[in-house]
Amino acid sequence: MKILLAPNSFKGSIPAVKIVDILEKAINAKNKDIEILKSPIADGGDGSIDVIANHLDVNIITAKVLDPLYRTINANWLKFEDIAFIEAAAANGLKLLKPQEYNPFITTTYGVGELILSAIDNNCSKIFLFVGGSSTNDAGVGALQALGIKFLKDNKILKIKNILDLNLIENIDFSNFNKNINNINIIIACDVNNPLAGINGASYTYSEQKGAKKDDLAKLDNTLVNFAKTMKNIMGKDCQNIPGTGAAGGLAYGLVQLLNARIDNGFDIISDLLKFEEKIKMADLVITGEGKLDYQSLSGKAPIRVAQLAKKYKKKCISISGYVESNKQHLVYFLKQTEQARSG
Repeated sequence: MKILLAPNSFKGSIPAVKIVDILEKAINAKNKDIEILKSPIADGGDGSIDVIANHLDVNIITAKVLDPLYRTINANWLKFEDIAFIEAAAANGLKLLKPQEYNPFITTTYGVGELILSAIDNNCSKIFLFVGGSSTNDAGVGALQALGIKFLKDNKILKIKNILDLNLIENIDFSNFNKNINNINIIIACDVNNPLAGINGASYTYSEQKGAKKDDLAKLDNTLVNFAKTMKNIMGKDCQNIPGTGAAGGLAYGLVQLLNARIDNGFDIISDLLKFEEKIKMADLVITGEGKLDYQSLSGKAPIRVAQLAKKYKKKCISISGYVESNKQHLVYFLKQTEQARSG
């Protein structure tokens, strides 16, 4: 019997690359005759580059960048040939902050822009940017500033230190923009489908877990709406309703709107790199999971996608999670995805 171990990370607890070792040890303790196939997986959230580094012969590049509160830190990204794999959360992640520091009004994506610059300086022509796990809600303005874009009011440069300052923006100055970015293919690896704004947008869906209060949500959302209107007037296009532009507090939106980046599904990107479907075909049983199985999992998070592939190839699938939401409707949906497919 062959068992494929394909968990996502248990966010804030154990990375996927370590969970497979724990599961292997537990299985071997019961039956050493079982063949174990290990393939930790990710969907664009925390731990994505750890999974990639576990499978590809990559170079680890370290860059000095600013964290969400403008403190200098070292952040790593991966280089494989002329491709950069960057995890935005290495510069703007909640994991970099203490809980009392969570504040989506003032956290910045500036360091993410610095990671992109580091990839350009290292002669990368393609960048996969994994955007999960952010602490920010600035629509990517910080990252765009790091790349040389200036935001103006009354033809003067705005020093944006609070998301509410986005309401002041009247124009953009590209004169100091790093033109090398025009030659870079930027793919945003995303694990959500939220638009920038609205009830399903970045602010209403994710900002509370980043430190916002319920009374803040409308204010945060309105700021993103106003910013998008200004960008539409300046750029002549409107990207705010593209699925996924709400990822990482609108970081995806800013890069799509101003840099012509494109959004792709994080699980699909990693699955292709890992040749994951081939591993599914080889297995008799698939074990997946993540820290919390809940309604957000149903939007295409790794365990659901693994279960769907297992069903496609008529493989049994089990999910192991630290917490399972007690919503019967969601559990029934998951069971339908994980049941062994039958034909005839």
